Amino acid sequence: MAQASTAKRTTTSKSTAKQVSSEASNDLNVGKVTGTVKDTALAGLGVVGKLFDRAQDRVDGVRTEVPKKWDEFVQRGEQLKDTANNKVNNISFSYKFDMEEQRAKFRDVVDALRAFVTPSKA
Repeated sequence: MAQASTAKRTTTSKSTAKQVSSEASNDLNVGKVTGTVKDTALAGLGVVGKLFDRAQDRVDGVRTEVPKKWDEFVQRGEQLKDTANNKVNNISFSYKFDMEEQRAKFRDVVDALRAFVTPSKA
């Protein structure tokens, strides 16, 4: 019987040693996984930060260009308004209304406006 209890203790000691080494191994694996997860999250955050910086650079560029373009658009709008007013004022309607003559005048005005708005690429 003495041998049976000694054999039992040895088996118990071996299984306890296996459990301790298994737990240490699990702790090591959990530590590696946790570190990898943190690094992955930080890498993702870094990518988002880089994209934000690029977007901010583009917004800053647009902010400097918009006032220049705005002034150009206002100037072009004034030119178009003046040209349209001149063309419209040149249309005369008589009491003797000739439909074909008025159509021809209207076509001339539209063609002149179209030519002014869409400059040729010569």
